[in-house]
Amino acid sequence: MKYLTSFLSITILLVIGCSSDDLISDTDDFPYNYDWENHTPFTTNYSTFSMSVTDLYDPYPDTMGTVAMSEASGLGWSMKNPGMIWSHNDSGHTNTLFLLDASTGEIVARYKIGGTINLDWEDMEVSGGPVEGESYIYVGDVGDNDQKRPEYSIYRFPEPVFEEAHRGQNIHLTDIDVDRIRFQYPDGSKDTESLLVDPYTNDIFLVTKRGAVSVLYALPYPQPIDETYTIYKAGEFSFRQASAGTSAWDGSRVLIKNRVEIFYWERLPGETMTEMLSRTPVKAPYAGEPQGEAISFDLDYNYYTLSEALNSTTQPNLYKYNLINE
Repeated sequence: MKYLTSFLSITILLVIGCSSDDLISDTDDFPYNYDWENHTPFTTNYSTFSMSVTDLYDPYPDTMGTVAMSEASGLGWSMKNPGMIWSHNDSGHTNTLFLLDASTGEIVARYKIGGTINLDWEDMEVSGGPVEGESYIYVGDVGDNDQKRPEYSIYRFPEPVFEEAHRGQNIHLTDIDVDRIRFQYPDGSKDTESLLVDPYTNDIFLVTKRGAVSVLYALPYPQPIDETYTIYKAGEFSFRQASAGTSAWDGSRVLIKNRVEIFYWERLPGETMTEMLSRTPVKAPYAGEPQGEAISFDLDYNYYTLSEALNSTTQPNLYKYNLINE
């Protein structure tokens, strides 16, 4: 089944402890076969300067602790390891995921992912995937400062499970089943730092960084893994320099950030991801970071941010923004 009802139900019942009635809407409300071949990309026209800020979140984040990473470029809340959050470095580093204690920022363990290469990992997401009830990590090897790469990759693999024997260790996972989704943009090479996944459809979305505005592209499910293919332009935002993105575990909320702002959407019943993102967002609180390139919701809709190290010497803080008002 294309929509991850099993994944969502398991997450709700076992992790959140609520009923399946708490989903934003029944999955039958969503189109199962969207016609991407005839999609007309949306355009937007809103001012970010006069945009309101949501009052759902405490404007002042909690500082959870420093993180011993130099160029953190992605965050993804763990579905299998309670209270932990994944991260990774970008270009110039190995194909390693860092599992962090979300309450302290401590690196609990490092996992080198066999079958992957880190040319320029720029963002990640933890969501559903091909096997219902399984959580997957998506890592976007999509950075391209010079905008010259002939193709890009997104790696998708089952989320590793932490064992106490892993604590403080560098674990090399050589037998992990990795899908490499290779693609091209329809209109030339792009530098992209934002990736999010729609848990209802398994569709992957990317948001570009460079250019007059940030542009949304879609990789509809099922993504081919045996060829390089051309993805779809979904629309254009009215902001630019997007550096990270994330979807909530149930697809009900999305955050996309640049270096100075975070943009926030809530999904309406029966609304596709693209329809939601075509609407004017509001801002979410952001205290600012030296070079913030990572963001993720947790299972309670709080969100975390992480920056690269300041001047490669001062370790960045892991920040948590708490949901305070519904």
